[in-house]
Amino acid sequence: MKRFALRLCLFIVFASVFYTITILIFGIFMPASLAKNFDDFGGLGFTRRRMNDAAKIKGVDVIIVGSSHAYRGYDPRIFKKEGLSIFNLGSSSQSPLQTKYLVDKYVKNLKPKFVIIDIYPILFGVDGLESQIDLISSGLMDKDIVKMSFEMNNIRLYNSLIFGAFNNTFHLKKQKKTEIKGDTYIPGGYVQSYERFKFKKVRFTQKINISALQLGAFKKTLAELKSQNIKYIIVQAPFSKANYNSYTNNDEIDKMFAGLGEYYNFNKVLNLPDSMYYDDSHLNQFGVNVYNAKLIDTLKKSGVLNNVARLKPAGNMKNFQASNNK
Repeated sequence: MKRFALRLCLFIVFASVFYTITILIFGIFMPASLAKNFDDFGGLGFTRRRMNDAAKIKGVDVIIVGSSHAYRGYDPRIFKKEGLSIFNLGSSSQSPLQTKYLVDKYVKNLKPKFVIIDIYPILFGVDGLESQIDLISSGLMDKDIVKMSFEMNNIRLYNSLIFGAFNNTFHLKKQKKTEIKGDTYIPGGYVQSYERFKFKKVRFTQKINISALQLGAFKKTLAELKSQNIKYIIVQAPFSKANYNSYTNNDEIDKMFAGLGEYYNFNKVLNLPDSMYYDDSHLNQFGVNVYNAKLIDTLKKSGVLNNVARLKPAGNMKNFQASNNK
């Protein structure tokens, strides 16, 4: 029996080492098309740069969290004109699970007085896998993201964790270029694009489904902000009418979010032409200019921005922006 137990332990050790080596080889050399359970490593939408920047900053007036609608929808330069420093913690396909992780990780250092939570309701029904891999492949590796990955229990995540741990330490593979043509990273976490909507994606009617797991994570994020006396609003940034109207239960979704805090759905406030989008889901710079102006005006009139620092950006953020613009 002892001999069997010893052999079993040796086999487990050998299998673990062999599997790890295989993952590293796949990660370095294997094309994504041939690696079924391994993602081509590299964060989307400047996630690595954004998170690296977030770690250097202490003190902003406002942070934004959410999906690509967030990091493509809120321009720090526009807010700066109103005397507000902001930092954008958006990431591609960010679900409420990842929003909670990022709020827990960065809010204490960024010390915002106010948080804009940008929601894309369809992401309340996903498993969060795409966003989790995006964060891991962008260099985020700590006990909380490992714990969350094991709770999600997916082979692609396990493979990403293994490769990510080694890649962060030994730099086995350069991060692939994932920027979309015309994208420019703006200090503060924003991604600027002047590209215009060139074609219309066929959209079929569907119902937005809300996962209990994702909604639970969202409510925990709100509770955490309340515990730190940080004000927040929940916002839907506008996306194309064809896309928005394809969802059959928008009113039901509005009612749910309105019950969780101050909520604005700008799809029902602004009627922007296709020329202000670069695809049917994201604003381009022309649209961002209009949307941000309307958002700031709305927040002023509602009194939401009362007691939020004004007139000049927080010192650390100002110095950070200056150093990045050299």
